[in-house]
Amino acid sequence: MIFLTSNSQRTFFLSEEWLTSINIGATTFYGDFTDKSNRFFSNTPFSKFFYQDRQAMLSYTLEKKINIYFGVKGFISYGNIKSTKESEKAYFNAHLFEYSLNGTVDFTNLFIGYDRYRDWSIYGYVGIGFTESRTWKYSMNTGKIIGTNGFGVPKKEGGKYVPMTETVVPLGLGFRYNISKQFALNAEVSLHPIRTDKLDATISNAAKMEGYGLISVGVDYNFTLPDHWQIINRNPRYNGKSTDPAIKEFNKRKHVVMKTKAYNKASKHRHKTKRRRR
Repeated sequence: MIFLTSNSQRTFFLSEEWLTSINIGATTFYGDFTDKSNRFFSNTPFSKFFYQDRQAMLSYTLEKKINIYFGVKGFISYGNIKSTKESEKAYFNAHLFEYSLNGTVDFTNLFIGYDRYRDWSIYGYVGIGFTESRTWKYSMNTGKIIGTNGFGVPKKEGGKYVPMTETVVPLGLGFRYNISKQFALNAEVSLHPIRTDKLDATISNAAKMEGYGLISVGVDYNFTLPDHWQIINRNPRYNGKSTDPAIKEFNKRKHVVMKTKAYNKASKHRHKTKRRRR
């Protein structure tokens, strides 16, 4: 059952509920150029295949929660992808940069109900973006390069080679645990299907799309933007000050009067009179 109560009307202001995260994790390749022996879910951490061809990836996200259920976030990552195919005695290394825009959903609030004091949450996301990659394919026997991809013709003479740019549709699932009001720890697993058959520098009919999986851990930081970022504030905070010149002058005179001995004496008299009446 999905709990859509009156809390579903709780929409956060522009300056509220921002989240930034830094994660580091390990990648695995999905495509035709692999022995499929190092899959995350087909091996345990105690198996030697679990660590085969693992490469590091660093990611950064900036998220804005729209309400207690949904949000939107930008995702940027950079890292390496590696895969080996023993039958062909070859392997490849790829450098990949990804940027995407994703919609997020808080499954905990959606299915269990909203609780502002809950320390943990389970969330998911899906989006669309682009990847830029370069790939080098090597022979296991000689160690020499036998294929490349992502070295397009430079846009201008003497410029850098153009990497391969393709569409990616990232989707993931994560767990977050709050360690304080502002900081939290997270763990995520995600898939990144890429619309290409050239990521492994090998063209075949076995797979029209390739991509990678990512398991990562990271740190979240929750923050609020300054008040001047607010476009509409339905509940403005009154600080007791006015911008009206006449009211400013009145408050200034009132402040001077309240400092006189006569005012302090009269104030004490009123206070004693109230106590006698009680």
